[in-house]
Amino acid sequence: MESNLPIPLSKQIGVYALSLLIPPLGLLPGIKYLVSKSPNGKQVGLIAIILTVVAIIIGFIVVKQFIEQVNESVNLELNQYENLGI
Repeated sequence: MESNLPIPLSKQIGVYALSLLIPPLGLLPGIKYLVSKSPNGKQVGLIAIILTVVAIIIGFIVVKQFIEQVNESVNLELNQYENLGI
């Protein structure tokens, strides 16, 4: 049974926090609220999905930069060993 009551602020904050901190799981409540009949629910769902997508993109960028940095450090160390003739 769907309710047209507004979603409490504490529940909205929880959904947004889930979307940002554990991005893939933020899609579940996001979709649930997006398909609800409540205009407030649709808004909460859309915001949750947007936050989830943004968090996933930021996560990929951070991981990519970390891998590049590790790769650069390993290559630098390998080059030092090659210069020593080991």
